[in-house]
Amino acid sequence: MSAPDATLLLRAIAGETVFGLDVDSRIRQAANGMSARLMIELFHRLDTSSADWEREFISALNAIEEDCGTGDPSFLIGFDDGRWQGLEAGEDFEEEEEEEEPDTSSEHYLQLRFTSEDAAYFQFHLFPTFDEPFIQGAARKREGDSQFLMIEVARKEDLQIFIQNLRRNPHLVAVEEITAEAFENAASQAI
Repeated sequence: MSAPDATLLLRAIAGETVFGLDVDSRIRQAANGMSARLMIELFHRLDTSSADWEREFISALNAIEEDCGTGDPSFLIGFDDGRWQGLEAGEDFEEEEEEEEPDTSSEHYLQLRFTSEDAAYFQFHLFPTFDEPFIQGAARKREGDSQFLMIEVARKEDLQIFIQNLRRNPHLVAVEEITAEAFENAASQAI
């Protein structure tokens, strides 16, 4: 049994793509709800020679979050992950002058896989909603058991929040990063 390198976990938490978009975003989400020691302990108990070690790790994180998680970041000391949209770290409510910020928006292409074709079909006009304040533009298509999204977010960090909000849907199986070409080649018409 060989334990994975903990620096890979730290890189994923820091925002790098290490294990893939879906696994990395689940790790970042769990990191906001548990202590670093607990996460490292779970990570070190994995056998990376197993084909499903990533799935086992995510299952363990989900089980702990279900049993012990409060969902409220005020119980933890951590980094500002953007949960409180509209307020930057240390920003006061009554700030008079707003500085012009450079355009940091970015486009992302995602494939949302659902439990079945029926789930993807019936969810199409309902989920996901694009009403978050950080979403600047969006388009979607549907093909088979998947939706294909193009979203433009205000900051690259907002993608994690968007994906975290997607996970509330019980019919969603995975979120995968795709290319612009894969989005364009999806058979469904955009709305």
